[in-house]
Amino acid sequence: MEKIFEGYLLVSDMDGTLLNSKKQISKENKEAIKYFVERGGKFTVATGRMLSSVEEFIDELSIDMPAILHNGAKIYDYREEKVISEHSIESYRKEAIKRIYEDYPHIGIEVFSDEIVYIYRSCYLTERYKKHDFKVVYSLPDEIWEKDWTKVLLIGNEEELDALEEEYRMKYDKGNAFRSGPSYFDIVANGITKGRAVEELVQIEKIDPQNVIAVGDNMNDIEMLEVASYGFCIKTGAKRALEKAKYIAPSNDDHPIAYVISYVEEKIKK
Repeated sequence: MEKIFEGYLLVSDMDGTLLNSKKQISKENKEAIKYFVERGGKFTVATGRMLSSVEEFIDELSIDMPAILHNGAKIYDYREEKVISEHSIESYRKEAIKRIYEDYPHIGIEVFSDEIVYIYRSCYLTERYKKHDFKVVYSLPDEIWEKDWTKVLLIGNEEELDALEEEYRMKYDKGNAFRSGPSYFDIVANGITKGRAVEELVQIEKIDPQNVIAVGDNMNDIEMLEVASYGFCIKTGAKRALEKAKYIAPSNDDHPIAYVISYVEEKIKK
């Protein structure tokens, strides 16, 4: 079998990209990823999800590289069951979360620490955890303020988060934060992005940066799309991501990963 993708790395976002609107991986995408890996390529995911949330899909995917979790805050090797790297939110920035809790009573707040979700304040989307067997604590015990936080997720409707995003860096915290969807605003350690994590992974695995392919759909994918030689945003992605992407792929319901692999194969053959 010709190893046409030898030396290439394909990194895909999950929600809104690899996963369709039913939160499933299409047969076409799974077969394309298998084809890519069998012909020498390396595949992994870069997602805002936590470790156990990605683990649910591991058996369906041909992941043969460490995965990027929490929007780049953690790189985890599922094969070896070990953390490759992890970055925690700076302690001084936690004060901003207390202030947001007081000022925005309708915003849901979730704190991720040691792969446990602590619900500081529940909201309409908190119910999503009841469908899964994740470690969730429906409070924020005092001792958690002293622990390392991997990520904080602020949750609300799009209009609420638009207003909060506009005020956030002026009024609360000049640190690293970005939208990962219309209803989600993620806070992670300064300097942390999916793009930085991809660069770290490329160094660890000794991959030529010119052979990096990335696929995403939202603002938290922008840096990843920019560092990749082949940076694809799906056509139904966020406007800011579409503006930064080098290439456009079909929607997440139209097997974008299969499209991207086919596109890159044609480019390699030329």
